[in-house]
Amino acid sequence: MKTLRVKTRDKILLYVLYITVSCLFTSVLNIIHAKYLLHIALSPAAFIAPLFAGTLFGYLLARIKLLQEQMSLVAYTDPLTKIYNRLHFSHFIDAEIDRVKRYGGTFSIIFLDIDAFKRINDEYGHLVGDEALKEVAAVVKHANRKADIFARYGGEEFIILAPATDLQGACTHAERLRQDIADHRFREVGKLTCSFGVAEYRAGQDDMGSLFKRADTALYNAKNHGRDRVETVDADHDKSALAGSIPLRKL
Repeated sequence: MKTLRVKTRDKILLYVLYITVSCLFTSVLNIIHAKYLLHIALSPAAFIAPLFAGTLFGYLLARIKLLQEQMSLVAYTDPLTKIYNRLHFSHFIDAEIDRVKRYGGTFSIIFLDIDAFKRINDEYGHLVGDEALKEVAAVVKHANRKADIFARYGGEEFIILAPATDLQGACTHAERLRQDIADHRFREVGKLTCSFGVAEYRAGQDDMGSLFKRADTALYNAKNHGRDRVETVDADHDKSALAGSIPLRKL
């Protein structure tokens, strides 16, 4: 919070300085024009008033700009975990589908859900549950690649868009995330695990709905098959595949 306040103050000062200097430069040009070209006598107020007005205008403009940034942040991010929210994530998916349709290639999505999260809320309380959500988000965000788009999908469920990544690559990445979460020592609850469902976009076959359904089915299978694991669903044969401490295989 302290860092945010410092950044806000710096932005305000930057805007005020910019507008003030601009107004000062304009005032000097006006004075030169009035005195030396029009031969009009000028009082000190003719110089001070524009400078004061510019400073005030700069401050107000800075506040408006900061308010716009804050509103944009609220619209696009989850207030608890500070990652993208579900609504904004859908824009990225739409754009990625359009890109693949136009230029080819592929991408994958990864659903992850905290195992037995209700037990955490029941035993430790919702505040501890919120802290666990924030810690999981931090672990995943740290391990994600720069191109990955990470969002909170709802409740204790998160989603990742992995551009230019096929099914095997996404499963490998999901397994790395699963292991990082399992190895992490959470401040209040100690250890927790996550289950993962992975699906690759099939151009000409998938839309957003079918892609999400396949990933969600894979996540459901991961929960039913013991949790703390990575699974995917074969789009052609509707069979599930497991990725974890053993190589990816058909079940």
